[in-house]
Amino acid sequence: MRMEENPFKLPPDDQIFAIREQERQRRAEEREKVKHQHVWEKVTAASRHSRTRRIDDGVDDAQAAASAARARAGGAQPENLGIGRDARREKENIADFVAKKREMFLVQMSLDVKKAEILKLDARAKDKEEALNKSKQMLDKDVERFDAFLSNNDDRAHMAMQKADTMAREKQDRVIRIKQLKSQLSAIQSEIAKHREQKDECLRFKDFLVNLTPGEWKEMKREEKKQRKLQRRRIAVDARMGEIEERMHSEIEAEEQAFREKEEKEKKGRRRQRKTEEEEQKERDQMEARRRRIARKYPTRDQVDAEYVEYSSGEEMPLYFQEPKQLLDIFTSLEESNLFLIQNSQDTEQALEELNQKFAALRKTREAMSNKMKLQISQLQRQITDETQKCDELKQAISQKHGGSEIEELLKDLGEGVVDVHHVCSSENQDEGDTLQMLSRIEFKLEEYLTYLDEAEDSGLGARVLAEEHKKERQRRLDLRLSRKLLQEKKIEDRLKASLHRSQAPVHKKVGKQIMFRSAPLFQARRVVQEDDGYEEAVREHNIFGIWLDKEGVPNAAQPEKAEG
Repeated sequence: MRMEENPFKLPPDDQIFAIREQERQRRAEEREKVKHQHVWEKVTAASRHSRTRRIDDGVDDAQAAASAARARAGGAQPENLGIGRDARREKENIADFVAKKREMFLVQMSLDVKKAEILKLDARAKDKEEALNKSKQMLDKDVERFDAFLSNNDDRAHMAMQKADTMAREKQDRVIRIKQLKSQLSAIQSEIAKHREQKDECLRFKDFLVNLTPGEWKEMKREEKKQRKLQRRRIAVDARMGEIEERMHSEIEAEEQAFREKEEKEKKGRRRQRKTEEEEQKERDQMEARRRRIARKYPTRDQVDAEYVEYSSGEEMPLYFQEPKQLLDIFTSLEESNLFLIQNSQDTEQALEELNQKFAALRKTREAMSNKMKLQISQLQRQITDETQKCDELKQAISQKHGGSEIEELLKDLGEGVVDVHHVCSSENQDEGDTLQMLSRIEFKLEEYLTYLDEAEDSGLGARVLAEEHKKERQRRLDLRLSRKLLQEKKIEDRLKASLHRSQAPVHKKVGKQIMFRSAPLFQARRVVQEDDGYEEAVREHNIFGIWLDKEGVPNAAQPEKAEG
Protein backbone atom coordinates (compact mmCIF):
# COMPACT_ATOMS: atom_id res chain seq x y z
CA MET A 1 0.00 0.00 0.00
CA ARG A 2 1.44 3.39 -1.05
CA MET A 3 2.00 5.86 1.74
CA GLU A 4 0.38 9.26 1.14
CA GLU A 5 2.51 12.38 1.25
CA ASN A 6 2.65 14.13 4.62
CA PRO A 7 0.56 17.32 4.32
CA PHE A 8 2.34 18.93 7.30
CA LYS A 9 5.75 18.75 5.70
CA LEU A 10 7.26 22.16 4.92
CA PRO A 11 7.90 22.47 1.16
CA PRO A 12 11.39 23.43 -0.03
CA ASP A 13 12.36 27.01 -0.90
CA ASP A 14 12.27 26.59 -4.68
CA GLN A 15 8.71 25.24 -4.51
CA ILE A 16 7.64 28.18 -2.31
CA PHE A 17 9.15 30.65 -4.79
CA ALA A 18 7.39 28.84 -7.68
CA ILE A 19 4.03 29.02 -5.87
CA ARG A 20 4.51 32.72 -5.23
CA GLU A 21 5.37 33.33 -8.89
CA GLN A 22 2.26 31.43 -10.00
CA GLU A 23 0.16 33.48 -7.58
CA ARG A 24 1.52 36.76 -9.02
CA GLN A 25 0.86 35.60 -12.58
CA ARG A 26 -2.69 34.60 -11.66
CA ARG A 27 -3.38 37.99 -10.11
CA ALA A 28 -1.91 39.77 -13.14
CA GLU A 29 -4.13 37.72 -15.48
CA GLU A 30 -7.19 38.51 -13.37
CA ARG A 31 -6.43 42.23 -13.52
CA GLU A 32 -6.00 42.10 -17.29
CA LYS A 33 -9.25 40.16 -17.64
CA VAL A 34 -11.15 42.63 -15.43
CA LYS A 35 -9.92 45.49 -17.58
CA HIS A 36 -11.75 44.12 -20.66
CA GLN A 37 -15.00 43.10 -18.86
CA HIS A 38 -18.23 45.07 -18.78
CA VAL A 39 -19.43 46.67 -15.67
CA TRP A 40 -22.12 44.11 -15.01
CA GLU A 41 -19.56 41.33 -15.42
CA LYS A 42 -17.30 42.71 -12.72
CA VAL A 43 -17.80 41.69 -9.08
CA THR A 44 -17.05 43.52 -5.88
CA ALA A 45 -14.15 42.84 -3.54
CA ALA A 46 -16.48 41.57 -0.80
CA SER A 47 -17.89 38.91 -3.06
CA ARG A 48 -14.37 37.87 -4.01
CA HIS A 49 -13.26 37.59 -0.36
CA SER A 50 -16.36 35.57 0.61
CA ARG A 51 -15.87 33.18 -2.24
CA THR A 52 -14.10 29.94 -1.33
CA ARG A 53 -12.49 27.61 -3.79
CA ARG A 54 -13.33 23.98 -3.78
CA ILE A 55 -10.34 21.71 -3.54
CA ASP A 56 -10.74 18.21 -4.84
CA ASP A 57 -8.46 15.77 -3.13
CA GLY A 58 -8.71 13.31 -5.94
CA VAL A 59 -7.51 15.77 -8.61
CA ASP A 60 -3.84 15.44 -9.43
CA ASP A 61 -1.51 18.02 -10.87
CA ALA A 62 -2.31 17.17 -14.48
CA GLN A 63 -6.06 17.63 -13.98
CA ALA A 64 -5.46 20.89 -12.13
CA ALA A 65 -3.31 22.15 -14.98
CA ALA A 66 -6.02 21.14 -17.55
CA SER A 67 -8.77 22.85 -15.60
CA ALA A 68 -6.65 25.99 -15.28
CA ALA A 69 -6.10 26.00 -19.05
CA ARG A 70 -9.82 25.61 -19.72
CA ALA A 71 -10.57 28.42 -17.31
CA ARG A 72 -8.21 30.74 -19.16
CA ALA A 73 -9.64 29.77 -22.56
CA GLY A 74 -13.40 29.70 -21.65
CA GLY A 75 -13.64 33.30 -20.46
CA ALA A 76 -16.20 34.36 -17.87
CA GLN A 77 -18.75 31.62 -18.30
CA PRO A 78 -17.01 29.03 -16.15
CA GLU A 79 -16.17 31.68 -13.60
CA ASN A 80 -19.73 32.68 -13.34
CA LEU A 81 -20.77 29.11 -13.02
CA GLY A 82 -18.23 28.50 -10.33
CA ILE A 83 -19.30 31.58 -8.49
CA GLY A 84 -22.88 30.50 -8.49
CA ARG A 85 -21.99 26.98 -7.40
CA ASP A 86 -19.69 28.14 -4.59
CA ALA A 87 -22.35 30.43 -3.33
CA ARG A 88 -24.70 27.56 -2.75
CA ARG A 89 -22.10 25.59 -0.68
CA GLU A 90 -21.90 25.96 3.06
CA LYS A 91 -18.99 27.76 4.57
CA GLU A 92 -16.24 25.47 5.93
CA ASN A 93 -13.47 26.40 8.40
CA ILE A 94 -9.84 25.67 7.34
CA ALA A 95 -8.98 24.39 10.83
CA ASP A 96 -11.74 21.79 10.65
CA PHE A 97 -10.59 20.82 7.21
CA VAL A 98 -7.00 20.39 8.39
CA ALA A 99 -8.16 18.43 11.43
CA LYS A 100 -10.20 16.11 9.21
CA LYS A 101 -7.29 15.62 6.89
CA ARG A 102 -5.01 14.90 9.87
CA GLU A 103 -7.46 12.35 11.30
CA MET A 104 -7.72 10.68 7.91
CA PHE A 105 -3.96 10.58 7.65
CA LEU A 106 -3.57 9.13 11.14
CA VAL A 107 -6.23 6.48 10.51
CA GLN A 108 -4.63 5.54 7.22
CA MET A 109 -1.20 5.43 8.86
CA SER A 110 -2.44 3.23 11.72
CA LEU A 111 -4.02 0.88 9.19
CA ASP A 112 -0.76 0.64 7.28
CA VAL A 113 1.21 0.04 10.47
CA LYS A 114 -1.18 -2.69 11.61
CA LYS A 115 -1.08 -4.38 8.21
CA ALA A 116 2.72 -4.31 8.23
CA GLU A 117 2.81 -5.67 11.79
CA ILE A 118 0.39 -8.46 10.83
CA LEU A 119 2.58 -9.42 7.89
CA LYS A 120 5.66 -9.33 10.12
CA LEU A 121 4.03 -11.51 12.77
CA ASP A 122 2.90 -14.01 10.12
CA ALA A 123 6.44 -14.25 8.77
CA ARG A 124 7.85 -14.61 12.29
CA ALA A 125 5.31 -17.36 13.10
CA LYS A 126 6.31 -19.22 9.95
CA ASP A 127 10.00 -18.89 10.87
CA LYS A 128 9.33 -20.12 14.41
CA GLU A 129 7.38 -23.08 13.11
CA GLU A 130 10.15 -24.02 10.68
CA ALA A 131 12.75 -23.63 13.45
CA LEU A 132 10.64 -25.76 15.75
CA ASN A 133 10.42 -28.49 13.13
CA LYS A 134 14.17 -28.37 12.59
CA SER A 135 14.81 -28.48 16.35
CA LYS A 136 12.53 -31.48 16.64
CA GLN A 137 14.37 -33.29 13.87
CA MET A 138 17.75 -32.43 15.45
CA LEU A 139 16.48 -33.60 18.84
CA ASP A 140 15.43 -36.93 17.34
CA LYS A 141 18.85 -37.30 15.76
CA ASP A 142 20.54 -36.37 19.07
CA VAL A 143 18.45 -38.98 20.88
CA GLU A 144 19.52 -41.61 18.36
CA ARG A 145 23.18 -40.60 18.65
CA PHE A 146 22.96 -40.55 22.45
CA ASP A 147 21.54 -44.07 22.47
CA ALA A 148 24.33 -45.19 20.16
CA PHE A 149 26.86 -43.41 22.40
CA LEU A 150 25.50 -45.11 25.52
CA SER A 151 25.75 -48.53 23.93
CA ASN A 152 29.25 -47.80 22.64
CA ASN A 153 30.25 -46.40 26.03
CA ASP A 154 29.06 -49.54 27.77
CA ASP A 155 31.12 -51.67 25.37
CA ARG A 156 34.18 -49.50 25.87
CA ALA A 157 33.75 -49.51 29.66
CA HIS A 158 33.57 -53.31 29.64
CA MET A 159 36.68 -53.51 27.46
CA ALA A 160 38.47 -50.94 29.65
CA MET A 161 37.70 -52.93 32.77
CA GLN A 162 39.10 -56.07 31.16
CA LYS A 163 42.17 -54.14 30.00
CA ALA A 164 42.59 -52.57 33.47
CA ASP A 165 42.53 -56.02 35.08
CA THR A 166 45.12 -57.26 32.60
CA MET A 167 47.35 -54.22 33.12
CA ALA A 168 47.00 -54.47 36.91
CA ARG A 169 48.26 -58.03 36.76
CA GLU A 170 51.10 -56.97 34.45
CA LYS A 171 51.91 -54.05 36.77
CA GLN A 172 52.06 -56.36 39.76
CA ASP A 173 54.41 -58.67 37.86
CA ARG A 174 56.59 -55.72 36.81
CA VAL A 175 56.71 -54.35 40.36
CA ILE A 176 57.89 -57.73 41.59
CA ARG A 177 60.47 -57.83 38.77
CA ILE A 178 61.64 -54.29 39.59
CA LYS A 179 62.08 -55.20 43.24
CA GLN A 180 64.15 -58.22 42.24
CA LEU A 181 66.27 -56.09 39.85
CA LYS A 182 66.73 -53.41 42.51
CA SER A 183 67.96 -55.97 45.00
CA GLN A 184 70.34 -57.35 42.36
CA LEU A 185 71.45 -53.79 41.46
CA SER A 186 72.15 -52.92 45.09
CA ALA A 187 74.19 -56.11 45.45
CA ILE A 188 76.11 -55.29 42.25
CA GLN A 189 76.70 -51.70 43.38
CA SER A 190 78.01 -52.86 46.74
CA GLU A 191 80.28 -55.28 44.88
CA ILE A 192 81.42 -52.47 42.57
CA ALA A 193 82.12 -50.19 45.54
CA LYS A 194 84.12 -52.94 47.21
CA HIS A 195 86.11 -53.56 44.03
CA ARG A 196 86.62 -49.78 43.56
CA GLU A 197 88.02 -49.52 47.08
CA GLN A 198 90.29 -52.45 46.38
CA LYS A 199 91.31 -50.80 43.09
CA ASP A 200 92.07 -47.47 44.78
CA GLU A 201 94.09 -49.25 47.43
CA CYS A 202 95.99 -51.15 44.77
CA LEU A 203 96.62 -47.92 42.85
CA ARG A 204 97.95 -46.28 46.01
CA PHE A 205 100.23 -49.25 46.56
CA LYS A 206 101.27 -49.09 42.92
CA ASP A 207 102.06 -45.35 43.15
CA PHE A 208 103.99 -46.05 46.33
CA LEU A 209 106.00 -48.78 44.60
CA VAL A 210 106.52 -46.58 41.51
CA ASN A 211 107.86 -43.80 43.72
CA LEU A 212 110.22 -46.29 45.38
CA THR A 213 111.42 -47.59 42.01
CA PRO A 214 115.05 -46.59 41.28
CA GLY A 215 115.50 -43.92 38.64
CA GLU A 216 118.10 -45.96 36.72
CA TRP A 217 115.59 -48.78 36.21
CA LYS A 218 112.93 -46.30 35.01
CA GLU A 219 115.40 -44.74 32.59
CA MET A 220 116.34 -48.21 31.31
CA LYS A 221 112.67 -49.09 30.68
CA ARG A 222 112.10 -45.78 28.91
CA GLU A 223 115.08 -46.49 26.69
CA GLU A 224 113.75 -49.98 25.95
CA LYS A 225 110.35 -48.49 25.02
CA LYS A 226 112.09 -45.97 22.78
CA GLN A 227 114.03 -48.77 21.09
CA ARG A 228 110.80 -50.70 20.54
CA LYS A 229 109.26 -47.63 18.90
CA LEU A 230 112.31 -47.26 16.65
CA GLN A 231 112.12 -50.98 15.80
CA ARG A 232 108.41 -50.64 14.88
CA ARG A 233 109.20 -47.59 12.74
CA ARG A 234 112.05 -49.39 10.99
CA ILE A 235 109.92 -52.48 10.30
CA ALA A 236 107.03 -50.37 8.97
CA VAL A 237 109.33 -48.28 6.75
CA ASP A 238 111.09 -51.41 5.44
CA ALA A 239 107.75 -53.04 4.62
CA ARG A 240 106.54 -49.92 2.81
CA MET A 241 109.81 -49.55 0.91
CA GLY A 242 109.66 -53.22 -0.09
CA GLU A 243 106.22 -52.68 -1.60
CA ILE A 244 107.38 -49.53 -3.37
CA GLU A 245 110.52 -51.19 -4.76
CA GLU A 246 108.50 -54.19 -5.93
CA ARG A 247 106.04 -51.96 -7.81
CA MET A 248 108.87 -49.85 -9.20
CA HIS A 249 110.79 -52.94 -10.45
CA SER A 250 107.68 -54.37 -12.04
CA GLU A 251 106.99 -51.06 -13.82
CA ILE A 252 110.61 -50.81 -14.98
CA GLU A 253 110.51 -54.40 -16.28
CA ALA A 254 107.27 -53.65 -18.14
CA GLU A 255 108.88 -50.56 -19.67
CA GLU A 256 111.97 -52.53 -20.71
CA GLN A 257 109.80 -55.29 -22.16
CA ALA A 258 107.85 -52.73 -24.21
CA PHE A 259 111.11 -51.17 -25.39
CA ARG A 260 112.49 -54.55 -26.48
CA GLU A 261 109.29 -55.42 -28.33
CA LYS A 262 109.43 -52.09 -30.11
CA GLU A 263 113.04 -52.74 -31.16
CA GLU A 264 112.14 -56.17 -32.51
CA LYS A 265 109.32 -54.70 -34.60
CA GLU A 266 111.66 -52.04 -35.97
CA LYS A 267 114.23 -54.71 -36.87
CA LYS A 268 111.65 -56.71 -38.79
CA GLY A 269 110.30 -53.70 -40.66
CA ARG A 270 113.61 -52.23 -41.93
CA ARG A 271 116.65 -53.50 -43.62
CA ARG A 272 119.52 -54.93 -41.79
CA GLN A 273 121.71 -52.07 -40.69
CA ARG A 274 124.28 -51.98 -38.04
CA LYS A 275 123.69 -49.48 -35.27
CA THR A 276 126.33 -46.99 -34.46
CA GLU A 277 127.69 -46.45 -31.00
CA GLU A 278 125.93 -43.09 -30.77
CA GLU A 279 122.51 -44.63 -31.40
CA GLU A 280 123.13 -47.35 -28.85
CA GLN A 281 124.28 -44.76 -26.30
CA LYS A 282 121.18 -42.68 -27.05
CA GLU A 283 118.90 -45.68 -26.48
CA ARG A 284 120.67 -46.46 -23.23
CA ASP A 285 120.23 -42.83 -22.10
CA GLN A 286 116.54 -42.96 -22.97
CA MET A 287 116.12 -46.16 -20.98
CA GLU A 288 117.97 -44.65 -18.02
CA ALA A 289 115.77 -41.54 -18.20
CA ARG A 290 112.66 -43.76 -18.13
CA ARG A 291 114.00 -45.53 -15.04
CA ARG A 292 114.66 -42.20 -13.28
CA ARG A 293 111.18 -40.92 -14.21
CA ILE A 294 109.59 -44.08 -12.80
CA ALA A 295 111.73 -43.80 -9.63
CA ARG A 296 110.67 -40.15 -9.15
CA LYS A 297 107.00 -41.22 -9.15
CA TYR A 298 107.48 -43.14 -5.90
CA PRO A 299 108.44 -41.65 -2.48
CA THR A 300 111.93 -42.05 -1.11
CA ARG A 301 112.86 -43.65 2.20
CA ASP A 302 113.14 -40.27 3.94
CA GLN A 303 109.66 -39.31 2.75
CA VAL A 304 108.20 -42.61 3.92
CA ASP A 305 109.96 -42.17 7.26
CA ALA A 306 108.50 -38.64 7.60
CA GLU A 307 104.99 -39.89 6.71
CA TYR A 308 105.13 -42.58 9.38
CA VAL A 309 102.83 -41.82 12.34
CA GLU A 310 104.10 -43.05 15.66
CA TYR A 311 101.75 -44.87 17.98
CA SER A 312 102.08 -46.34 21.41
CA SER A 313 101.56 -49.99 22.13
CA GLY A 314 99.56 -49.10 25.24
CA GLU A 315 101.68 -51.29 27.46
CA GLU A 316 102.39 -49.85 30.89
CA MET A 317 105.81 -49.86 32.44
CA PRO A 318 106.30 -53.15 34.34
CA LEU A 319 106.82 -52.96 38.07
CA TYR A 320 110.31 -53.11 39.43
CA PHE A 321 109.32 -55.06 42.53
CA GLN A 322 108.73 -58.71 41.73
CA GLU A 323 109.76 -60.19 45.10
CA PRO A 324 109.31 -58.99 48.74
CA LYS A 325 113.07 -59.03 49.24
CA GLN A 326 113.48 -56.12 46.82
CA LEU A 327 111.10 -53.98 48.87
CA LEU A 328 112.93 -54.88 52.10
CA ASP A 329 116.24 -53.88 50.52
CA ILE A 330 114.77 -50.54 49.43
CA PHE A 331 113.40 -49.93 52.93
CA THR A 332 116.78 -50.74 54.46
CA SER A 333 118.58 -48.30 52.17
CA LEU A 334 115.95 -45.62 52.84
CA GLU A 335 116.29 -46.15 56.58
CA GLU A 336 120.05 -45.72 56.35
CA SER A 337 119.67 -42.54 54.28
CA ASN A 338 117.07 -41.21 56.76
CA LEU A 339 119.43 -41.86 59.68
CA PHE A 340 122.17 -40.04 57.80
CA LEU A 341 119.85 -37.10 57.08
CA ILE A 342 118.73 -36.99 60.74
CA GLN A 343 122.34 -36.86 61.87
CA ASN A 344 123.08 -34.10 59.35
CA SER A 345 120.03 -32.14 60.51
CA GLN A 346 121.18 -32.44 64.14
CA ASP A 347 124.64 -31.20 63.17
CA THR A 348 123.07 -28.35 61.22
CA GLU A 349 120.87 -27.38 64.18
CA GLN A 350 123.91 -27.39 66.47
CA ALA A 351 125.84 -25.20 64.02
CA LEU A 352 122.82 -22.90 63.71
CA GLU A 353 122.63 -22.57 67.49
CA GLU A 354 126.34 -21.66 67.62
CA LEU A 355 125.82 -19.10 64.84
CA ASN A 356 122.89 -17.62 66.74
CA GLN A 357 125.03 -17.25 69.85
CA LYS A 358 127.82 -15.61 67.82
CA PHE A 359 125.26 -13.35 66.13
CA ALA A 360 123.83 -12.31 69.51
CA ALA A 361 127.32 -11.47 70.83
CA LEU A 362 128.20 -9.62 67.63
CA ARG A 363 124.92 -7.76 67.74
CA LYS A 364 125.59 -6.71 71.32
CA THR A 365 129.03 -5.36 70.42
CA ARG A 366 127.66 -3.63 67.32
CA GLU A 367 124.92 -1.99 69.35
CA ALA A 368 127.51 -0.66 71.77
CA MET A 369 129.57 0.64 68.85
CA SER A 370 126.49 2.20 67.24
CA ASN A 371 125.60 3.95 70.50
CA LYS A 372 129.14 5.27 70.72
CA MET A 373 128.99 6.45 67.10
CA LYS A 374 125.62 8.12 67.71
CA LEU A 375 127.18 9.98 70.61
CA GLN A 376 130.05 11.07 68.36
CA ILE A 377 127.53 12.14 65.69
CA SER A 378 125.66 14.27 68.20
CA GLN A 379 128.95 15.89 69.24
CA LEU A 380 129.83 16.54 65.60
CA GLN A 381 126.41 18.04 64.99
CA ARG A 382 126.94 20.41 67.92
CA GLN A 383 130.30 21.36 66.45
CA ILE A 384 128.66 21.92 63.05
CA THR A 385 126.06 24.13 64.70
CA ASP A 386 128.78 26.19 66.34
CA GLU A 387 130.68 26.49 63.07
CA THR A 388 127.49 27.51 61.30
CA GLN A 389 126.91 30.26 63.84
CA LYS A 390 130.48 31.43 63.32
CA CYS A 391 129.91 31.39 59.55
CA ASP A 392 126.76 33.47 59.96
CA GLU A 393 128.67 35.97 62.07
CA LEU A 394 131.38 36.14 59.42
CA LYS A 395 128.76 36.62 56.69
CA GLN A 396 127.19 39.42 58.68
CA ALA A 397 130.56 41.09 59.13
CA ILE A 398 131.34 40.75 55.43
CA SER A 399 127.92 42.08 54.47
CA GLN A 400 128.53 45.17 56.60
CA LYS A 401 131.75 45.89 54.71
CA HIS A 402 130.70 45.11 51.09
CA GLY A 403 127.55 45.16 48.98
CA GLY A 404 125.14 42.21 48.77
CA SER A 405 125.64 41.46 45.06
CA GLU A 406 129.45 41.34 45.34
CA ILE A 407 129.17 39.06 48.36
CA GLU A 408 126.80 36.75 46.51
CA GLU A 409 129.09 36.47 43.47
CA LEU A 410 132.12 35.97 45.69
CA LEU A 411 130.39 33.24 47.69
CA LYS A 412 129.23 31.55 44.49
CA ASP A 413 132.74 31.55 43.01
CA LEU A 414 134.21 30.31 46.28
CA GLY A 415 131.60 27.53 46.45
CA GLU A 416 132.37 26.37 42.89
CA GLY A 417 136.09 26.43 43.61
CA VAL A 418 135.60 24.43 46.80
CA VAL A 419 133.51 21.85 44.90
CA ASP A 420 136.19 21.46 42.20
CA VAL A 421 138.98 21.08 44.79
CA HIS A 422 136.85 18.60 46.74
CA HIS A 423 136.30 16.50 43.59
CA VAL A 424 140.04 16.48 42.94
CA CYS A 425 141.03 15.65 46.51
CA SER A 426 138.27 13.18 47.41
CA SER A 427 138.47 9.76 45.75
CA GLU A 428 135.55 8.28 47.70
CA ASN A 429 131.92 8.40 46.44
CA GLN A 430 130.32 10.40 49.25
CA ASP A 431 127.88 13.30 49.34
CA GLU A 432 129.39 16.77 49.01
CA GLY A 433 127.33 18.21 51.85
CA ASP A 434 127.85 21.73 53.09
CA THR A 435 130.77 23.93 52.00
CA LEU A 436 132.24 23.81 55.50
CA GLN A 437 132.19 20.03 55.47
CA MET A 438 133.93 19.96 52.08
CA LEU A 439 136.52 22.43 53.38
CA SER A 440 137.09 20.29 56.46
CA ARG A 441 137.61 17.22 54.25
CA ILE A 442 139.94 19.21 51.97
CA GLU A 443 141.88 20.41 55.01
CA PHE A 444 142.15 16.87 56.30
CA LYS A 445 143.46 15.71 52.91
CA LEU A 446 145.96 18.57 52.78
CA GLU A 447 147.22 17.74 56.24
CA GLU A 448 147.53 14.11 55.19
CA TYR A 449 149.46 15.03 52.02
CA LEU A 450 151.70 17.47 53.90
CA THR A 451 152.43 14.76 56.43
CA TYR A 452 153.43 12.45 53.56
CA LEU A 453 155.70 15.17 52.12
CA ASP A 454 157.33 15.84 55.49
CA GLU A 455 157.92 12.14 55.94
CA ALA A 456 159.43 11.98 52.45
CA GLU A 457 161.76 14.94 53.16
CA ASP A 458 162.80 13.39 56.45
CA SER A 459 163.55 10.11 54.69
CA GLY A 460 165.97 11.88 52.28
CA LEU A 461 163.67 12.49 49.31
CA GLY A 462 163.63 16.33 49.54
CA ALA A 463 165.17 16.82 46.09
CA ARG A 464 162.62 14.57 44.52
CA VAL A 465 159.79 16.39 46.30
CA LEU A 466 161.11 19.72 45.00
CA ALA A 467 161.41 18.31 41.48
CA GLU A 468 157.82 17.07 41.64
CA GLU A 469 156.66 20.51 42.81
CA HIS A 470 158.38 22.19 39.83
CA LYS A 471 156.90 19.57 37.51
CA LYS A 472 153.37 20.15 38.85
CA GLU A 473 153.81 23.93 38.54
CA ARG A 474 154.86 23.58 34.88
CA GLN A 475 151.91 21.25 34.29
CA ARG A 476 149.54 23.77 35.92
CA ARG A 477 150.82 26.60 33.71
CA LEU A 478 150.55 24.38 30.63
CA ASP A 479 147.00 23.40 31.53
CA LEU A 480 146.09 27.06 32.11
CA ARG A 481 147.57 28.05 28.75
CA LEU A 482 145.77 25.17 27.03
CA SER A 483 142.44 26.06 28.64
CA ARG A 484 142.79 29.69 27.54
CA LYS A 485 143.65 28.59 24.02
CA LEU A 486 140.65 26.24 23.90
CA LEU A 487 138.38 29.02 25.21
CA GLN A 488 139.70 31.41 22.53
CA GLU A 489 139.21 28.80 19.80
CA LYS A 490 135.69 28.12 21.02
CA LYS A 491 134.85 31.83 20.90
CA ILE A 492 136.24 32.07 17.35
CA GLU A 493 134.29 28.97 16.31
CA ASP A 494 131.06 30.36 17.79
CA ARG A 495 131.65 33.67 15.98
CA LEU A 496 132.24 31.83 12.67
CA LYS A 497 129.13 29.71 13.15
CA ALA A 498 127.03 32.80 13.86
CA SER A 499 128.36 34.59 10.76
CA LEU A 500 127.80 31.46 8.64
CA HIS A 501 124.25 31.19 9.95
CA ARG A 502 123.60 34.85 9.12
CA SER A 503 125.03 34.40 5.61
CA GLN A 504 122.92 31.30 4.94
CA ALA A 505 119.71 32.85 6.26
CA PRO A 506 117.19 33.81 3.53
CA VAL A 507 117.02 37.46 2.54
CA HIS A 508 113.59 38.98 3.11
CA LYS A 509 112.91 41.46 0.34
CA LYS A 510 110.53 44.31 1.02
CA VAL A 511 107.65 44.38 -1.47
CA GLY A 512 105.39 47.35 -2.08
CA LYS A 513 105.43 50.85 -0.73
CA GLN A 514 107.28 51.44 2.47
CA ILE A 515 105.06 51.93 5.49
CA MET A 516 105.49 55.37 6.98
CA PHE A 517 105.66 55.79 10.71
CA ARG A 518 103.51 58.11 12.72
CA SER A 519 104.76 61.57 13.36
CA ALA A 520 106.32 62.19 16.71
CA PRO A 521 104.00 63.57 19.40
CA LEU A 522 104.21 67.25 20.16
CA PHE A 523 104.61 66.75 23.86
CA GLN A 524 107.37 64.86 25.65
CA ALA A 525 106.36 61.88 27.77
CA ARG A 526 107.27 62.05 31.41
CA ARG A 527 109.06 59.09 32.90
CA VAL A 528 108.22 58.07 36.44
CA VAL A 529 111.35 57.00 38.27
CA GLN A 530 110.87 54.88 41.35
CA GLU A 531 113.45 55.21 44.07
CA ASP A 532 115.10 51.94 45.05
CA ASP A 533 114.92 51.65 48.80
CA GLY A 534 116.92 48.40 48.86
CA TYR A 535 113.91 46.12 49.42
CA GLU A 536 114.80 43.56 46.73
CA GLU A 537 118.42 43.36 47.85
CA ALA A 538 117.31 42.90 51.47
CA VAL A 539 114.94 40.08 50.45
CA ARG A 540 117.74 38.33 48.51
CA GLU A 541 120.15 38.60 51.47
CA HIS A 542 117.51 37.32 53.86
CA ASN A 543 116.77 34.30 51.61
CA ILE A 544 120.49 33.44 51.32
CA PHE A 545 121.97 34.29 54.74
CA GLY A 546 118.90 34.56 56.96
CA ILE A 547 119.76 38.19 57.89
CA TRP A 548 119.79 41.54 56.06
CA LEU A 549 121.25 45.00 56.61
CA ASP A 550 119.14 48.16 56.74
CA LYS A 551 120.23 51.59 55.47
CA GLU A 552 122.08 52.31 58.69
CA GLY A 553 124.03 49.01 58.46
CA VAL A 554 122.26 47.34 61.38
CA PRO A 555 121.69 43.54 60.87
CA ASN A 556 118.12 42.30 61.14
CA ALA A 557 116.80 38.67 61.14
CA ALA A 558 113.08 39.47 60.56
CA GLN A 559 111.41 39.34 57.14
CA PRO A 560 112.06 42.66 55.28
CA GLU A 561 109.02 44.85 54.55
CA LYS A 562 108.62 47.26 51.66
CA ALA A 563 108.30 50.89 52.68
CA GLU A 564 105.08 52.54 51.45
CA GLY A 565 105.50 55.67 49.37
